[in-house]
Amino acid sequence: MAALVIPAIEAVVARVLVVMGVGAVAGAAGDAARKQQKEADKAKSTPIARTDAQTKAKEKCKECPPDAGTPFNRSTAGWSETSIAYQARIAGLPVGSGFITEWMFGGVTFDGFDSSQCTLKEAKAKYDQFFDDYGDPQEWWKGDEPLLAEASRQSAVAKPIPPVQLRWYFMQPMSYRFFSKALASMRLPIETVFYP
Repeated sequence: MAALVIPAIEAVVARVLVVMGVGAVAGAAGDAARKQQKEADKAKSTPIARTDAQTKAKEKCKECPPDAGTPFNRSTAGWSETSIAYQARIAGLPVGSGFITEWMFGGVTFDGFDSSQCTLKEAKAKYDQFFDDYGDPQEWWKGDEPLLAEASRQSAVAKPIPPVQLRWYFMQPMSYRFFSKALASMRLPIETVFYP
């Protein structure tokens, strides 16, 4: 009789070990999935690339001239929801029904301002539609020149450097590459950031 019971006990123990092993593997897989999801969420809010126009300190500047600027409301009539949401995310200024708050400093407008970093901000959302497959502006699009003129106006008042910083954010890669090169060739002290 004992000869029959021992194989039965061994079979039960083997099954219990298999079940426990599967549970341990499932627990480890769940932990790995949670870790991977956490890393993916962190990656969504981290810039993919950035170019620095200058070396800068990360602490609050003692005197930040753009603090003397003022917020104002710009109409968003005709804007896409994507453009409004992107500017609001980058600028960190309020959005309301039919308007978005921007920053006026030295008679020039900026999409946002971060006083703690003494940084004036500009957000460029859906501009890749104006470029061909090679990253060159479409022949019919004439918007690059007004944007470069805007960059010149902004950099003229974003002084002194330091402490003042001017940073342009791009949601899409082609426009980021094009304007990063264009602004660098103009020798404008503007940091460009690819931030989808």
